[in-house]
Amino acid sequence: MVLQSLRLLIPLLTIAGVHLCIVYGFGLYAISCLAAAVGINAVLAALTRQARAVVWTLTGITVGLAVLQITAVLIIPDMARIVALPPVLIHGWVAWMFGRTLLPGQEPLIRRFSRLHRDPFPPELEGYTHRLTVIWTILLSGLTLTSAGLGVFAAPETWSWAVNIAMPLICVSLFLGEHAYRGIVFRHIGGHSPVVTMRTLMSPKTWIAS
Repeated sequence: MVLQSLRLLIPLLTIAGVHLCIVYGFGLYAISCLAAAVGINAVLAALTRQARAVVWTLTGITVGLAVLQITAVLIIPDMARIVALPPVLIHGWVAWMFGRTLLPGQEPLIRRFSRLHRDPFPPELEGYTHRLTVIWTILLSGLTLTSAGLGVFAAPETWSWAVNIAMPLICVSLFLGEHAYRGIVFRHIGGHSPVVTMRTLMSPKTWIAS
């Protein structure tokens, strides 16, 4: 439970750190926040005895980010804008994870989320979970394109307010609003707690096709 809480807390603190660095004029050092976050995850992976490949990959990314940070400070200040790349990659990866499950023969990802903590799976949620997977795919694809555009054309402060503040709020609003809607429309089914969904999301088997 403690490790799960840490894994949720790390990205929140990272986003806050990057945003504060940028809006208070220390954007040059924002890469340090990313390096620290990946480094902590590397330590957690080692402590929980995850595969060596995972530990070494995270360690390598940490070292790479540290080198980029040093290079940005000492040689090429514009390299600090690389901090705009992770949101594009993350949004794009999650959009792909959702979108690929909409292909023929695949199970929509939201349906898999629901099925993992419901046995049997209610037939009323078949169409609903498919539509919800489509909605998340469209939203995350839009956030990917917006993140990329702002990273290239917008001022760092504008980028940070949009990507680090507005976009997470949009996702959280959809997440909580959808659960509230589902709790009303499908209240006879029960089990619509956001906490239960978060636990499902934290489970590795959620992201592995069955």
